[in-house]
Amino acid sequence: MDTLEREQALLEMRQTADAFYRSAVKIGNHPFIEFAGLMNEYISACQLAHNEGMDFSQCNVHNGKALPLKPFMSDYINEKLECIFSGAKVMTAAAETSGA
Repeated sequence: MDTLEREQALLEMRQTADAFYRSAVKIGNHPFIEFAGLMNEYISACQLAHNEGMDFSQCNVHNGKALPLKPFMSDYINEKLECIFSGAKVMTAAAETSGA
């Protein structure tokens, strides 16, 4: 994606996450609502990448590029995953520094 495409994608991603959150709240299942937090943290990481001139759409395990994450971001992601999956913890400090 070029710069303008990324900016449009970020806008649409935020709109999608907001719509998901509003719908999930109506359902009333707290762990399901936490997925909105994961989406928003992903969007925050994409925004960081975009600010650094990176094409966040290429940041994935298949391309070997990682999104930039600040330590508090992986802590937040872990908090959401622990709530959703009852104790699962998959993010580590090493993961956040290995590809940024």
